[in-house]
Parts: sequence; C-alpha cells; structure tokens
Amino acid sequence: MAPTINTRVNQFCFGQPKTSLSLEKVPLKPLAQGKVRVRLEATNINPSDLLSIYGVGQYRRVHVPPRVPGFEAVGRVVEVSAVGHTGFQVGQKVLVAMSGTWQYYIDASPENLFPLPERLDNGYACQLYINALTAWVITTKVAKLNKDDVVIINAAGSAIGKIFAQFAHSLGFTLIAVTSKPDEYPYDTIPVLDAKQDLHAQLQTRKLPQPTAALDAIGGEAGTYLIRTLKENGQYINYGTLSLAPYTPAFFESMKTNNIDFNPFFLRYWEESVGKSVRKAVFAEMLDHFIANDIKLNVASELPLEDFQTAIEMVEQRSSAVSGKIILTL
Repeated sequence: MAPTINTRVNQFCFGQPKTSLSLEKVPLKPLAQGKVRVRLEATNINPSDLLSIYGVGQYRRVHVPPRVPGFEAVGRVVEVSAVGHTGFQVGQKVLVAMSGTWQYYIDASPENLFPLPERLDNGYACQLYINALTAWVITTKVAKLNKDDVVIINAAGSAIGKIFAQFAHSLGFTLIAVTSKPDEYPYDTIPVLDAKQDLHAQLQTRKLPQPTAALDAIGGEAGTYLIRTLKENGQYINYGTLSLAPYTPAFFESMKTNNIDFNPFFLRYWEESVGKSVRKAVFAEMLDHFIANDIKLNVASELPLEDFQTAIEMVEQRSSAVSGKIILTL
C-alpha cells in the first residue's frame, strides 16, 4: 500500500530550536510530474542546518520559514513519476542533495538525486554531499592542489577538516593543521599548530615549510592569523564563517602586501556556475575517490527523527573530541 502520511520537522520561524521547530504529520500529496519520491532513511545535522534554524547571515534570506530543515540524506526510491524519464527505479538507493531532508518522504527532482552503491552504510552515505563535495571541489577544482603544495587549514578537527587530512594522503599534498585543541587532533602524521598561539612563530620554531595555500572555515580574526602564514603569491580560500565575524583590515593589508589570491567558496554558487550535469559528474568522480581510498566519514551517534531536539542539543553541547556526525534515522 502506498504511504499516505509524512512525518516531518517543521521550522515555523527563526530562533532557538525548542521554540522554532515542531514534529508534525501531514498528508502526502500525489507525486508531481517529473518528480521522484524517496523514503529517507538517514540524514545528518550540519552547522549549516543550525545556522538556517537560527536565521544567521545568508540563511535568513535563502531559507525562509515555514520549511523543513536538512540539506542531505540517504534513502530509497519508492515512486517515480509516470510522465517523463527520471533515470531512477523503485528500490534504488540514492543520496538526496536538497533542502528539506528532516522528514520521512521527500519529492525530488532527478537532478538532486545521486545513485549510491548498496554496500554503503547509511550513516556514511548521508554525509556524502555538503562537507564531502565541498572539500573535493575546493581541493581538485578550485585550488587544484598537488604534491608541490603546502596547505594550512583551520578548524582542522571539524568533519570537513578531517576530510582534507585524508585528501593530503590520497592526493599527495602537504598539510599543516590548525586547531584550538591540538592534543585531540587524530592524525599523528600531520603537523598540528595551536590556534591559540602565534601561527607564524610556530611554523618557524618547528621549521615547517611555509604554506602556499590556506583553507579558512572561520573568518574574522582567525583569518588574519592564517593569511599571515602564507608565502607571497599564495592562494587563500574561505569556505565558512564559524566566527560569524568579518575579516579585519589587517587581513586585507596582508592580502595586498603579499599578493594573495583570495577566493570565497560557497557550494551553492559553484553548483549554479557549473550546472547540474557537471555537478553529477564531479560527484561521481568524488565518490569513486572516496571508495578507492577508503575516505572515512565518522558517525558519533544515531537517533530517530522524533528525537531531533535531543540530537540538536548533542550537537550544540558536545566537544570537538567527539568524533563524527549526529545522524537522524528515519
């Protein structure tokens, strides 16, 4: 029997999750022409999910309530539109890359679905878009890093920071990690700097090579410390603003003095610039690399969707020592 009811998280305003989110059951509408209905099985909680719930920065403009949170999930196709060729079959395992994944069922356009091998664990598979594709595109398409590059990254203990660390091994570039908790950094073959101390001085004291590229997830004052470590004519890519602060005048002074090539990166803008077919091809390339090189995407805990408030609390309260994502199962 075809499902008739959908369970979902509804965000009805911006603000604290306890006051802006509710669990609701709604009737499933008939599948629209050209769409694919997916029964989701797992979705994760990313920093971007929380920023969109609180309505921080660009998220207040782009993701206006009422809406369903979530930006990536894994599930199985349960219905395909009878009109038009979607390229997907009932029972097929797929990654869903679109807004609104904190729900049991989602109706997606085929371009937002990516075929997945059956053998991939759901907790792993549902992490294969936001962080994974961002890291892959920055590394291979934007910075075009190779074995001659020395790359310095901040927020190195984050989920995406750990992907960059594994890419250093699989792609061959040299990595220098920066984190506020260097004692907890999990890769003993990668030099790690203390974010609370002078980065340039640490490089000199430890006789580490001067970076040719910097990947910044924080922005603000941390960005100023990071850009000062770069060689002249280096490249600097900002892909996040965890500090929620703008760059300082000193940042732009360093950029100009040392002729640094500065590029902001937003996955959504990259998608729009290259188009859907290129996005699919790059994702397939990335997935092949992840599988061939056993790139890890760790899971810390799994909770049912109905316990989403508890899951959000775990994300907001847990220390960076907890490795892996919090996964919502459906």
